[in-house]
Amino acid sequence: MSLLRDAVPADFERLAVGLPPQGLLLPEAGLMTAPVAMLIARHCGTLRARQGWGACLIVEGDLMVGFVMPKPTDAEGQAEFGYAISPGQRGRGLAGAAVGCFVERAAREGLSALLAETDPGNAGSIRVLERNLFTPVPPGGEGRLRWRRYLRR
Repeated sequence: MSLLRDAVPADFERLAVGLPPQGLLLPEAGLMTAPVAMLIARHCGTLRARQGWGACLIVEGDLMVGFVMPKPTDAEGQAEFGYAISPGQRGRGLAGAAVGCFVERAAREGLSALLAETDPGNAGSIRVLERNLFTPVPPGGEGRLRWRRYLRR
């Protein structure tokens, strides 16, 4: 079974009311708040309509342990993305593996690069990006670290 599953708006709509996505379980509460889940549901629908793919659920067995969410691809074929792992599932390598799978998916979809931002104190997220061959680029807003991985040249 793949670590990533394409998400649909209904997955996040269910999360907004405390239910797991169809066919999955949640390891614990706390992955996202209801307003954030509804915002992601709308964004997920927009991405699917605009580019045919987008948000992915991070799944281990029958558990939804997190998600990966890109922004729309820009004119140069680059997209910024973010990811989250349920608090109780962190430290097990799931984020690194999921980001690796997402990089492969983005390359298959024809993207030229992926961009990400992290807080300077988020050592776990920094390691995830470094292990997936992202390199630092000029800083992002509000003191955040910015990263890029080229997928094709």
